[in-house]
Amino acid sequence: MATLTLIGEPMPGLEAAAHAAAALDLTEAIARVAPRGCSARLLLAHGSELPTFASPRARAETLPMRANLLPFLWRTGPTARPLDDEFVHAVTPLVPLRARHEDDATQTSVTVPHALAWLAPELMGASEARQYRAFVKRALRFADAVLTPTHAVATVLHEHYGLDLPVQVLPLAAPSAFSRPLDEDVASARRAELGLPERYVVTTAGRGARGRLEWILDAMAADPALPDLVVLQSAAPGSVHKSTHASGGASTATAGAPAQGSAPALTEMGEGLQGRVHQVQVTELTDMGVVLSGALLLALPQEFLGTGYEVLGALDAGVPVLHSECPVAGELALDAGTTADSAGAFAHELTRLTGPEAELDSLRVLAEDRSRSFSWATTAWQLWELHAAL
Repeated sequence: MATLTLIGEPMPGLEAAAHAAAALDLTEAIARVAPRGCSARLLLAHGSELPTFASPRARAETLPMRANLLPFLWRTGPTARPLDDEFVHAVTPLVPLRARHEDDATQTSVTVPHALAWLAPELMGASEARQYRAFVKRALRFADAVLTPTHAVATVLHEHYGLDLPVQVLPLAAPSAFSRPLDEDVASARRAELGLPERYVVTTAGRGARGRLEWILDAMAADPALPDLVVLQSAAPGSVHKSTHASGGASTATAGAPAQGSAPALTEMGEGLQGRVHQVQVTELTDMGVVLSGALLLALPQEFLGTGYEVLGALDAGVPVLHSECPVAGELALDAGTTADSAGAFAHELTRLTGPEAELDSLRVLAEDRSRSFSWATTAWQLWELHAAL
């Protein structure tokens, strides 16, 4: 019977570890919901530590190449020949592809997780954005199915490559490291280690016209009653396979939420903000779930998001989202989110949502309801159905 092979090595960049963790979760889910006699296989680069899966129908294998070589080697068609006659899925555009005959049994589906390479390439870096666009273009040419996690990303692809582009929307879920920790006592202890206050708002925004972190900082300076702010920042890119899936661990290298602009140093804070703004440099993905689940609110003033894993993680923990009408954030959060399209409106919403008569309780219920729309089991089942129909 069929084996669905997943590419476990993601496109390089600040979301690389989150995508790698997502590939682990998706592999486990694909094995769990697989039709009788079918299985899942995860391909990792040479030198990566192989995970241990709970399902006996999931296994991991290593490629004969290291991760840093894959973006160069997989640009050419011949490198896809070892995957001939297989079902292949990639959670990012980094996948070996080649032209095939109509009667070829190979099936390849590719997810384009975000549209930053077109909307805000400076947030990725010029070379990374150029590489991302090149691999997406290859996927559009050679893959059997191109998927996006949101209609917002599909719309951007249609704008750049034509309305007749056969893009399908396949929602993702929060990587397990982004989800609410199973043991709240352990999570509370970790928050204390990180120096977090009891009440705080969390953000992944950075300074500048794109990041708009100033919207939150100015609101806090004007209103001393607002809760403290926790700014989640990604560590420098590095290896994304450091621990096993079964242990619940993930990368100790890069975080999943790209900083939208340059981060503020605590020494640069105004007098009214001293001690109220806390930076968390994420070096373990599990800290994403720890910090998100303890927040009152996820505040996203930035103009653009990446894949939106931080939104999915917040919803999973029942944490509402305040955003600036970012299409990805709005589509993922729906009625579990509140919008504000200017600095003044954002400040007003921060005060309204965190004040003594806050509406957070009702929004938390909506966030938990909305989180049920996203699960790796649902994504995995839809992926099996997709390949069955190809």
